[in-house]
Amino acid sequence: MNYPQRHSLAPIVRVLDSGTKPVHLIADDTQEYVAKHNRGREPCTWLRNELLAHAYARIWDLPTLEGAFMRVDPGHVGGQASTFCQPAYFKHTSFATRYRRDSTEFNQFLDQLTYHESKRFHNRQDLLKIALFDIWLANEDRTPGNPNLLVTADEQGHTIRVMDHEHIFNSNGIERPLSLLTLEDSILTHPALRTLLGKEFNKDTGMATNLVADLVPLAQACEQRTDEILSYLPADWQVDVATFTPLVRRRLFAGEWLRDVGQHFHELLSRC
Repeated sequence: MNYPQRHSLAPIVRVLDSGTKPVHLIADDTQEYVAKHNRGREPCTWLRNELLAHAYARIWDLPTLEGAFMRVDPGHVGGQASTFCQPAYFKHTSFATRYRRDSTEFNQFLDQLTYHESKRFHNRQDLLKIALFDIWLANEDRTPGNPNLLVTADEQGHTIRVMDHEHIFNSNGIERPLSLLTLEDSILTHPALRTLLGKEFNKDTGMATNLVADLVPLAQACEQRTDEILSYLPADWQVDVATFTPLVRRRLFAGEWLRDVGQHFHELLSRC
C-alpha cells in the first residue's frame, strides 16, 4: 500500500466550500490534489481517520481517489488566507487525494442524469457495499443529503468513488463503544439506489446475504494490515498509536460487533 510524500509547488488554487474546508493545490509531481488539514490541532484525529478509512476502502475494493501525504508550505496560503484557511493549519502534514477534473459530486451528477447516462455506472452495486462499510466503521458523515461520493469518467464507464471519512467511529468517538447507524444516517435511503439498483433493490436478499458473508473476511483482511497502515501515520500528527491500535481492534474486529453490523444491515434494508 503506497502513500507517497508530496509537497505543494505553488500558491493554493482555492479553498473548497465543504466539510473541513480542504484546499485545492498543485504538488511537486505537477498533479492537482485536494489536501485536508486538522485546523492546526493535535492530535490530528480527523486525518488519522481519513487515512485509516481510505486504506480500508482499498482493501474492500471500493474505488477511492489516489492518496498521498502532503506538506503544504504555509507561505503558499497567500491570498486564500481566511478563517477557514490559515498558515498555522499547515504546520502538520496534510492528507491529500488526487483532484480529478472529470469528477462530479454524486448528488450534482444525479441532478443532470439522463436514462442513457444511468446505464453507464459500472460499479452501481458498490452502493450497497458502501452502506455496509459505513455501518461497520460507524461513519456518520455519509447521508442522502451529503453522500460524500464522487462520480468519475473512466474507460469502463462511470465510477462511484468514496471520500471524506473524518467522522468514522461515531463522529470521532473511538474511546466509546460504537453505535449502529440509524436509517437516516445511512446511504440506503438515497433515492439513487432505486434509480440505479431497481425499485425493489431492498428485497434482493441474495445480494445482501452475499455482502454480509463477505464482511468477516474483509474485516479480517483489514485487521491483518492495520499495524502496517498505522505505521504510515506522520509523526507530526501526534497520534498515540499504542493506545489507538487496541481501540481499533476492539471496536471494529470483535465478533459481536461484526454480527451486529451484519444483522443491522439486513434490518435497515428491510425498512427502506
